[in-house]
Amino acid sequence: MSKFKWSDLIKLNSKEEAYISPLAVLSHIDANAFFAQVEEVRCGYTKDAPVVCVQWNSIIAVSYAARKYGISRMDTIQQALKKSDKIIPIHTAVFRKGEDFWQYHDGCGSWMEDKDKQLPNELYKVSLDPYRRESRKIFKIFTQFCDLAEKASVDEVFLDLGRLCFQKLMFSKELIPHQKNAEDLERIREIFINGQYQLDAYLPQIPDSLRKIKFEGDVYNPNAIPLIDDWDDVLLALGSQLTQLIREQIEKSLGYTTSCGVAKTKTVCKLASNFKKPNAQTVILNRCTETFLDCGKFEITSFWSLGGLLGKELIDALNAPNSGSIKFIREKWSSSPNDLKQYIEVQLSSKDANHKSTVIERSKIGSLAEKLFALVRGDYWSPLTPQTMVKSMMSNKNMNGDSCKTLVDCISWLEVFSGELSSRLHELEQEYDKTVIPRTVTVLVRTKSGLTHSKSGPLTKTGSKIDSQCLLKVGSKLIMELGTKFGKEVQYYPLQNINMSVSHFEVFSSKKSIVDMFGNQAQILESDDPATRSVSPAIVDPGRQPCLSSEVKFECQPCRLTFATEKHLQEHRDYHVAMRLSENINGADENSQNISIGEKRLLLTKRTPSTPVQSHSIKRIKTKGPKGIKQTKKSKPESSNGIMKYFSKQ
Repeated sequence: MSKFKWSDLIKLNSKEEAYISPLAVLSHIDANAFFAQVEEVRCGYTKDAPVVCVQWNSIIAVSYAARKYGISRMDTIQQALKKSDKIIPIHTAVFRKGEDFWQYHDGCGSWMEDKDKQLPNELYKVSLDPYRRESRKIFKIFTQFCDLAEKASVDEVFLDLGRLCFQKLMFSKELIPHQKNAEDLERIREIFINGQYQLDAYLPQIPDSLRKIKFEGDVYNPNAIPLIDDWDDVLLALGSQLTQLIREQIEKSLGYTTSCGVAKTKTVCKLASNFKKPNAQTVILNRCTETFLDCGKFEITSFWSLGGLLGKELIDALNAPNSGSIKFIREKWSSSPNDLKQYIEVQLSSKDANHKSTVIERSKIGSLAEKLFALVRGDYWSPLTPQTMVKSMMSNKNMNGDSCKTLVDCISWLEVFSGELSSRLHELEQEYDKTVIPRTVTVLVRTKSGLTHSKSGPLTKTGSKIDSQCLLKVGSKLIMELGTKFGKEVQYYPLQNINMSVSHFEVFSSKKSIVDMFGNQAQILESDDPATRSVSPAIVDPGRQPCLSSEVKFECQPCRLTFATEKHLQEHRDYHVAMRLSENINGADENSQNISIGEKRLLLTKRTPSTPVQSHSIKRIKTKGPKGIKQTKKSKPESSNGIMKYFSKQ
């Protein structure tokens, strides 16, 4: 008889409960030296090429081939080249000041002797867009295989393999490749399919045929115990087969190698994926979890969320050794987390008496003790959180020297930010298949004196696409207002930092009509606008003339047009709504059907010089509208050279 119950197995088929099952199968996969791999693939290098990815003077990613020469991310590129002249430095893509697009400048960087090839920080801004783009490609493969994925960072993900393993166990025609399923397995499947089990009942012993199932990757098994002993081992083996398939697909389609950990909890998975690198997969059996944690490579500061000051303070408070802290805590507090909680409280009280500061919150000691008690046993269950859409975006630049000493410099950098933000918004729309429209733009500056000033304004763009010029116009207005208010300060220029952010996203289905996108506004127009209120099917007097259903016409009374179907009439009604929305935003002209004669006289009569009114109107030209209705559209604005065109209307 198994030590697991039917309920443990059934939970795997639920996204909400799979992670708390003792039969849970989770994995953590990350790309090896991801930024360096992206540049290897882009430039056509092999995995043996000692590529390092560079940002200014700093190394931000080191390929495993380059690590053989002792290169690390702690080195500057100049220090790395002194260690070995065989390394291949590749600078990240950059935006140039005053340009709204990024590009690569291969063969350029701070290590070059030619000053024209050095990419000075004062003129360029790093773009991480290429890495975000490749990350989305990888994540798409994960979601094609798995129904629950949590993106942990740009190059790593957690997967819940519960449903996949459950389906494979219960329904695969060949659980072991090229081998027909044994009768003992089929009997267990029949029990499940026919519902002949109790949730609280224990599962039957695993069939002998399943003891031959193979793991993919390296199984951590220092004591050489039998690999397959119970149902948890079977499911972990199936999970390892699935992750191997996913990793092979990533390498085949994109060229990136990955490392993977397979275990029952997220924490152990992450430690396992980092256990052997590069291009490796480590499986941690439940029976070997504590042995794995005690292997000498990990301390409590290795656990996610305990790697900073909190972990160090816990080691100090618990008087744990710097080496072997996990085993020490597990053995000293072996009965319950409450004992651990009480000990921490006593230690913190002693610190309070000595007026020593602490990062441990008193109100959270209970939950912290429970978490630590579970972590050192490999039993800390935490759910996977699917990726959610970001709520805001920022483009930021720390300035060096006099790189931003005038209003013109500010606008040049805002052009860079606008290009980066519009590109990221477009990629966000592609990722979620949505239309995303930010409604607020914020510009923030940090002055020479260290003071920060910010200004926000609405983004009134009505179209479904946001481009860089749209953001630049709003940002230019905001930076000018900041300059007007604070620019006369002695210590204002040169700026130390400037950034632009967009927020308050409105998200629409990419397939919504204009009526859907403008929601309540469209509904008000439909009820209040005489043009739309009078749109109705034409009424035919049955006393005068018999009418077949095929002869029914639909009429728009203001336009005096009829339509053969209700669908065509609805399309025409959308036109009225769109026209009214356009006039609300851009103003009406003398041909508008949406204003009265009195309104025309009031709004459109030419004014004499004695009654000046500041005008922001736009010249219009007449064009032929749909269905014979006259329509207006904006003429092209007169072009003006230079960035100062954004101040022409101030």
